[in-house]
Amino acid sequence: MYKYIGAKEILKQVSEEKAGKVILSQKDIIDWISDTNHKFNSEHEIIATFVIDLNENLRINDRRSEHVVCANGEEVLSAGEITFKKDKLEGISISQITNQSTGYCPSAKSWEFVKQALLKINIDFPDFFTTEFIFSVCKNCGIINIVKDEFYYCLSCESDLEEYT
Repeated sequence: MYKYIGAKEILKQVSEEKAGKVILSQKDIIDWISDTNHKFNSEHEIIATFVIDLNENLRINDRRSEHVVCANGEEVLSAGEITFKKDKLEGISISQITNQSTGYCPSAKSWEFVKQALLKINIDFPDFFTTEFIFSVCKNCGIINIVKDEFYYCLSCESDLEEYT
């Protein structure tokens, strides 16, 4: 489980009416797109914020929403961004999915929970995170860093970093 470790002021945005929609089928995704007036881009895709809640269900919200808002302030099993692609026969698939959430900092190991939630929906999806992020919280200054090219170095205070788990 991942606890929210992001900015405390974002917690003020959390409310039941802003929480992400629980997705149990492809129809739920199509309904969410329609209900929220989202539009597919030129590549026939829509990007959303997602979390896997403690009931092992996928929850989605607008891409500009915070993961902790999508999760209604709760702990999660994974979090990131998910890209839905409209197929030619009006079906939906997942073309991309990441673990990018600096509020929860989920590891790549959280994929197993993502996979289980997506299998329940009966949707086509990638075999793993299409982009995998490594997070580290600096023990010196407390800043959350995204580690790139295995360079464990805080960009804020220049301290050495460890992988966040």
